[in-house]
Amino acid sequence: GSSSSTRLSPGSGRPRREAMSGLSHLRELARPLATVRRPRCRPKGGIGRGEPSIALGRLHKSRGFATRTTGCSAGGEPRSRAKEGDASFAESTGPVAGTTLATGSGYAKEKDYGHHVPVLLREVLQSFEGKALRVFVDATLGAAGHAANILQQHPELELYVGIDADPAALELARKRLQPKFGSKVELVHGNFRQYESLVSGRLRERGFQGGVDGILADLGVSSMQIDRDERGFSFMRSGPLDMRMDPDSPVSAWEVVNRYSEQELGRILRDYGEERLWKRIARSVVTVRAERSIDTTLQLAELISNTTRSARKKKAKGVKSIHPATRAFQAIRIEVNSELEAIDTALPAMIDSLNPGGTIGVISFHSLEDRRIKKTFSRCSGRVEGRGDRVSKLERYTGVRAPDEEEEEVTLRLRRRKPFVAEEEEAETNPRSRSAKYRYAEKV
Repeated sequence: GSSSSTRLSPGSGRPRREAMSGLSHLRELARPLATVRRPRCRPKGGIGRGEPSIALGRLHKSRGFATRTTGCSAGGEPRSRAKEGDASFAESTGPVAGTTLATGSGYAKEKDYGHHVPVLLREVLQSFEGKALRVFVDATLGAAGHAANILQQHPELELYVGIDADPAALELARKRLQPKFGSKVELVHGNFRQYESLVSGRLRERGFQGGVDGILADLGVSSMQIDRDERGFSFMRSGPLDMRMDPDSPVSAWEVVNRYSEQELGRILRDYGEERLWKRIARSVVTVRAERSIDTTLQLAELISNTTRSARKKKAKGVKSIHPATRAFQAIRIEVNSELEAIDTALPAMIDSLNPGGTIGVISFHSLEDRRIKKTFSRCSGRVEGRGDRVSKLERYTGVRAPDEEEEEVTLRLRRRKPFVAEEEEAETNPRSRSAKYRYAEKV
């Protein structure tokens, strides 16, 4: 009654029992458990009828693009998060967050304005809801996605100041805002690092006394800048090594890559990109540029990929990885535009300019930005970073705080300790929102 068969072993006259392969054996052992705990799926092709579903984690093809299955339909067809044939889903799932934009019907109107979709729009509008806004400052206007909605929600606004370092973005914003909102919109070319001088000058010119009632800053590079090859921001596109948000800035990515010393390059990659292979990449860049200059984004991206290939092969299977040039490009962009210094300079000035009861909101896209925002908000709200509600023994018994724990005057009230992040629906439709965090606070 045994189901196994016998055959002669090669090179001998002795019969041996033919064992099932390890893989088949494991499948047979696992089949009863999988059949009980998971539904049976009968997708078209590739999987036999009645084979237990491995819906958690399986990728299948649906009219030319990959989607993750989430179970089975009534007819045995695997369900996916996107409807089959939904072109908007296919177009919005780019290889790197921030390089592909949503083009679904819900964002159709945005396509006329540089293909820019404002992230965390609902959360931003909620943070200013119920506020009487007279003067508002958008420190990083971009294509005015947030601005148009804020102006629409607050018809009481008398002045909306929009600042941006990119003249192309300001022109898009002008076409979008001024036909509908007219003279209440004031567009300013400049970096929000000079927030105090830019805003105070405009308020004086327009005859406004006092501070502002609302401030929004959407940090980082915009999608429309990434998607323009000639701007040189993307490692997925061929363009010159530029990365300047303001085309008139003196230092471009080319100078950083081709002129900085190996030590300077390493410091930037380590501190601004949090790149663990910073030494290896810096050394490779210096070696290559000794023979020829590195002129394009794809040249730099390929160099980094080749340099880090052996280290990436050692990563465990199944670990989600980013493009090998992601962190290096972020680091170089931050250096070119002095992004972190701008945050450190502008945030205190923004808070000082708020009227009592005014709201400031900031959207960040990586931990270096969010860390600075969190620290500044915590300090201005009377909370010591990392200290929480704990007190030292000295303070507990004497009421005197240690000198290194002295807090600044409380100027902000945190409305929410944790940042807002994109919900699943927005993250799927607009990939750029996946890494976005929004923090806001009120002036005391």
